[in-house]
Amino acid sequence: RNTGADTTGSNVGHDHEVVFTFGVPVTVGGCTASGGATCSASVTGLTVTADLHNVTDVQALTITLININGGGNVSVLMNVLAGDTNEDKRTNVGDTNQTKSRSGQTTDGTNFRSDVNLDGRINVGDTNFVKAHSGHSLP
Repeated sequence: RNTGADTTGSNVGHDHEVVFTFGVPVTVGGCTASGGATCSASVTGLTVTADLHNVTDVQALTITLININGGGNVSVLMNVLAGDTNEDKRTNVGDTNQTKSRSGQTTDGTNFRSDVNLDGRINVGDTNFVKAHSGHSLP
């Protein structure tokens, strides 16, 4: 989840949290992130929260939890692409149309990706943000 969107510049969404849930309580020795991002981890019971900083737009990150329960590591891939509300690795007219069609809705579990400015409502601000990032893509 994005925790500190900077919707004005090139570091769109520079702070994020990635939440890992395990079937048993765990301990973690730390975490790392690729692409110049920094990572710190905190544990609460079955949940590990990786706090990411310095995340930039248009990149794929690998986030690794290190030394879980004194043993191995777990890695996940996270794509970062501002305005990609339909998750197809491209910000384009499909994302704009999807966001525009949800205008006026309160954010919930079915439409949260369209609330790109994180204000809890989908509106023209979100649509304009998506349009401004049109043309960006990930491989």
